Amino acid sequence: MATHQTPSTADELNLSNMLFKLRARWYYFAASLVLALGAAFFLAQLLPVRYGFKSTLMLSERATGSRHAQDLLTTDNKEHETKTEDEIGLLTSAGLVSQALQGLDFGVSYHVVPDVWVNALRPLKTQELYGAEVPLRVLVDSASPQATGVRYFVETLPDGRLRVQAEGKRVPVVQYQTGAMLNTVPEFSFERTVNPGEIVQGPYSRFTIEGSTAALGGQKFFFVLHTLPELTSAYRSGLLVKPIERYSRVLNLTTKGAVPAKELRFLDALMHTYIANDLNDKNRDGRTALSFIDSQLGKVGDSLRRAESAVATFRGQRGLVDATQQATSDLQMRSQLENERSRVLNARLAYLNVLSYLRASPDGDAVSSATGLGVEDPVLNSQIMELAQLNSQKAGLAVEASEDNPVVQALNNKIQGRRAALLRNLTNLVRSSEAALRGYDQRLGAVRSSISQLPENERQLALLRSQADINDKNYTFLLQKKTEAAVTLATNTSDKKVVDQAAMESSDPLPPLPSQLYLIALVLGLAIPAGFILLRDRADQTVQTVDQIKSVTSVPFLGLIADAGRSTKLVRHEMPKSAVTESFRTVRINLQYVSGGTQQKVIGFTSAVSGEGKTFCCANLTAELALSGKRVVLIETDLRKPTMSGYFDFSAQRPGLSSYLRGEITLAEALQHPGHIPNLDVLAAGPIPDDAMALLENPRFGALIDLLKKEYDYVVLDAPPVGLVSEYHILRQYIDVSVFVVRHRYTQRTSLQHLQELADSAHPGTPAGQVYVLLNNVNFHDTYEYHYKSQAAYYSV
Repeated sequence: MATHQTPSTADELNLSNMLFKLRARWYYFAASLVLALGAAFFLAQLLPVRYGFKSTLMLSERATGSRHAQDLLTTDNKEHETKTEDEIGLLTSAGLVSQALQGLDFGVSYHVVPDVWVNALRPLKTQELYGAEVPLRVLVDSASPQATGVRYFVETLPDGRLRVQAEGKRVPVVQYQTGAMLNTVPEFSFERTVNPGEIVQGPYSRFTIEGSTAALGGQKFFFVLHTLPELTSAYRSGLLVKPIERYSRVLNLTTKGAVPAKELRFLDALMHTYIANDLNDKNRDGRTALSFIDSQLGKVGDSLRRAESAVATFRGQRGLVDATQQATSDLQMRSQLENERSRVLNARLAYLNVLSYLRASPDGDAVSSATGLGVEDPVLNSQIMELAQLNSQKAGLAVEASEDNPVVQALNNKIQGRRAALLRNLTNLVRSSEAALRGYDQRLGAVRSSISQLPENERQLALLRSQADINDKNYTFLLQKKTEAAVTLATNTSDKKVVDQAAMESSDPLPPLPSQLYLIALVLGLAIPAGFILLRDRADQTVQTVDQIKSVTSVPFLGLIADAGRSTKLVRHEMPKSAVTESFRTVRINLQYVSGGTQQKVIGFTSAVSGEGKTFCCANLTAELALSGKRVVLIETDLRKPTMSGYFDFSAQRPGLSSYLRGEITLAEALQHPGHIPNLDVLAAGPIPDDAMALLENPRFGALIDLLKKEYDYVVLDAPPVGLVSEYHILRQYIDVSVFVVRHRYTQRTSLQHLQELADSAHPGTPAGQVYVLLNNVNFHDTYEYHYKSQAAYYSV
């Protein structure tokens, strides 16, 4: 049977504790939400409304058009495929984007400052104008250095003139035509008053303003100069090109912007520039091919003219009319005979190879592998195929029939007959081919003899004529290729085309919308303080809970003391019905229980460092013991930094323990009696001595403890911090129960090693054998583990 699983108690406590910590610091969330929502509201007023724009471009499947001119003079006819990734890289390249922007009037941007509350102090929110909306036009002198990126404010004066002002810090000065950086002006200040159409000139400015700001309706107007590299970088960062699907050759080009007219013009210009560049590249390739062919035609034509001139000169000098006719005939005959002899020689070699295969196989089963050896005789090929088929039939019967089978024997007889006939035929063919080779050799010998017998003049004339023929053929070939290249170039078109012109993707603005900003602000307003609180809590190395104490040390837990505030001294008199008073009562009961033995009368209070409330806990617990009816004496052994007198309104200069240990006063003179707390005597530290440790090592102190143990129910020692001085180790020989005070959210967890050292050095059954830890200054309202104790004051008596 399945069991129902519930979250563990530890998980529930951890989650509840975390929620309690977050709820206790609600003011963090309130402040964070106010700041985040305020920032979101302010940002929503500043962000311009942006839209998305898209166009579509189709690539070709392969290179066409005049790209064919590149292959006119090569024998490789492999198609050149266009890679989509390469084309995307070309479309988004800085060179193409810059070329597209060169034809657009984006070098000067025009803006107005709306009269809204966010612009009360300075123009934070602006609106860009473009096209017919622009009341003024700026004509920039591209040959002069210009200060770019700074706002030039233009104002119309009552007399119709224009006042131009600009200010900025670290303003770049560039060569406007090239965009090259010249220098940077640390403090740029510019002011001129000119008539419309006049040149506005300054150290780093030269332009002309045409028009009037009368149509602005009182709004501030300014313009900004932009360099081509700056525009290229800005538009490249917002351009996205990707195929409509994987391996598709149709590309989507998208941008984002606040001025629709500029984004649409940019996308259209980019696509048309891309297509125009592609066509120019193809035309350039065609023109290059034509130029190359023309150059080769010139070279070959010169060679042809020289060769024909050499033939004519040779004939004229030697008196020959047609001396090459016989030589040409003999050379052609020799070439024909050599080709025929080579063919017969190859056939003979093929016959010999088939014959060797056939002789190596008694049953002729290997003859099928001879079909690819170059045998051209149809009768021989037919015999070979027939023998191969018979062997194939035999192999099929061999699976189920033995050699004694009549059918198998009949096939063997046929195979042997065909094999014998094939051997005879091959033998005859080899003999006939050898005879033919001998005949060709004889004829070739005769032709070679005839050629060698030609006169030297005829042979030289034949060679010159042959060279002229070769040049004539090359010249004809190049003329044909030139015609093809010219026709291809004349009919050239780009294989890329625009599928969709640039258009707005949607009339809805792009994120972030105001509602999205508010949602993000709400999430961040809650997440940031929550993360800060939890991170600070995780990074806090002070003692937070009792579990942390128990995880570090094995010392028993005595109890906890509520937070009483900084100015409180004795809580029983100052706040008798408070939670802190009730917590002292509980600890007093626990302390009486653990020190209930008749011999365990001396209780020592210490801590790791000062400021942890050791004296505060010691004084109040001593008071609680005395008010419970026990006779108690409180001894302040912290002679270096005494503070106990302030708790009982005693004089800090009155002689006390230090004076008694020196023998200057008696015990009766050293003891003090607070009137409002019966059964309690206090032995304050007195004047601060120079030899505190030596006084506590004095045997007179040990005798004092023995005397007080006889007269009082409890002797309580307010000892120095164990982590700062070594007096407590001297006092431990007199202490029966040690109480180590830890202050909540103050004591470092590493300081608890002193507590563990006390426990490790203690031995049960001996003095100082019992060590307990007391958690002080716990804020019940701010601590989930003890927040239920915040109502303890209602039950105090």
